[in-house]
Amino acid sequence: MRLSSYVNQINQTFTENLGAENSSSLEQGLKNGMDAILGKVPGQSVTGEVLLKEGNNVLISMGENQLLQAKLEGSMSPQIGQLLTFQIKNNSANKVVLTPLFENLSQDPNVSKALQAAGMPENNITTAMVKAMMQEGLPVNKQSLYQMNRMLNANPQVNVQTLAQMQRMNLPITPENIFQFEAYKNYQHQLGESLSDIADAFTQSFQEMTGSGEIQQGLSFYREVLGILTEGLGEPEAAEEGMVEKESMAEEGALQIPGEEGNVPVSKIVEDGGKAAAEPPVGSSQPEPVQKPQEPVLPEKELNALVRQLKDAGVPERIVGAVAQNRMNVPELLHEVQKMLSEESFPDKEKFFDLLESREFKHVLKNEMNRQWLMLPEDVAKENSVDKLYERLNSQMNRLNQALSQTVKGDTPLARTISNVSGNIDFMNQLNQMFTYVQIPLKMHGKEANGELFVYTNKKSLARKDGSVSALLHLDMEYLGGLDVYVALNDKKVSTKFYLQDDSALDLIAQNIELLNSRLNERGYSASAEFINRDGNTNVMEEMLNQNKNISVLAGYSFDARA
Repeated sequence: MRLSSYVNQINQTFTENLGAENSSSLEQGLKNGMDAILGKVPGQSVTGEVLLKEGNNVLISMGENQLLQAKLEGSMSPQIGQLLTFQIKNNSANKVVLTPLFENLSQDPNVSKALQAAGMPENNITTAMVKAMMQEGLPVNKQSLYQMNRMLNANPQVNVQTLAQMQRMNLPITPENIFQFEAYKNYQHQLGESLSDIADAFTQSFQEMTGSGEIQQGLSFYREVLGILTEGLGEPEAAEEGMVEKESMAEEGALQIPGEEGNVPVSKIVEDGGKAAAEPPVGSSQPEPVQKPQEPVLPEKELNALVRQLKDAGVPERIVGAVAQNRMNVPELLHEVQKMLSEESFPDKEKFFDLLESREFKHVLKNEMNRQWLMLPEDVAKENSVDKLYERLNSQMNRLNQALSQTVKGDTPLARTISNVSGNIDFMNQLNQMFTYVQIPLKMHGKEANGELFVYTNKKSLARKDGSVSALLHLDMEYLGGLDVYVALNDKKVSTKFYLQDDSALDLIAQNIELLNSRLNERGYSASAEFINRDGNTNVMEEMLNQNKNISVLAGYSFDARA
């Protein structure tokens, strides 16, 4: 059905109905209405009230003395007083073509019949409910209407469209799921961003506890958090008791390196900062390897400041020296601090607080959280790597929430952030009951990024009927911005489409696409790629919602985020 409106075509019937004295105002209103339409662009919508109807001709008021005379084509039968919404398809100088939007179905006689058959009152709320259910392809019968009406009454602040969409996706209607669903729709769902916020929220909570005099409570909470991050870590090998003091282990078969004057214990080499590496024995073609230095805890400038703070806080010299000489990594340092917080003979609390609240130590803590909670791109392809990430996240978030509930009462930024992460993971798992979807929080060249993989699937078959499979990878990166990659696989043919908002970013990818193509060729695939500039980012939730009501799209990977 289409509605066409023609410039300066004044139907005599309307003039007679309105009265001859109103003919001039009618003409002026029609002129104003056409001017308003011509001031819009195709794709925009207009809404108006039906003033008169004669056969298939209608007169619509768009307000402020703006009238639109139109001829109906099709079966639509609007009533006087009904509000109609249309999308502009064409608005040339002498002809306007409008298409009715779905909103008009709210006044469809079938809506009234459905409500009457269910014995429900017809009002704005129930009409909107039926409209939303029809739009989502849900059954409209007495039972389904009563069920949706109960959901509306239980969630009066929630948009009915949200409830209908969640019902269609078989998502449980809970406050947590509603919050996550709307966050996904509004593009406020990025898991990586929430994970990054936890470190800041944690230090804020610690400062609030100690600042309000709850010193022991704050220290206990800090100890619990460090214990969660370093769980399973044994005695740090770089500590004095591990490598520096245990020279006697040489007599017990400890690892030693051949030297000019006999075997040299590894502990001696580490104690001397690697300078005690002995010469290889005569006749040896290759020297035995010396222990590889640890990755620095922090860049040099920050590391020097951290070493000073460790000394000031009364941290044992063996730990300070190991950190200064890069013989202790971040987990080991945090493990040592956690042990000190557990000891009864605690160092100077005030100075230790200065250490824990220093910018450098916060960086150490945040870096370790990022290491455990974000993935490097090269790790994503490793088998079960994503599963293991979510196993760790789920376990640690539950433990953090438990420790927080036992220590801090009330609604705090940290509690909200942890709850949001846990809710996001749980919601993602529920999405995976119907779709194959996962977020991948990434760490790329020292910067955080967020990835989303949506594989078009009905969870029952691996491919469409034609044998093809397809997926969407969405990345949000600091320098490239939003990147959408659509991948389709048919037999051994791989086609990709790269969508970016910036021409220079598209050029960068196009210049390096051969790296991807060559790797695919090595695996027996032939590849082709397109590069497209477009405004705006893809909302993956909208991709899911826009799928056919009987979801029929690709599968390739699924997991249980709660595992």
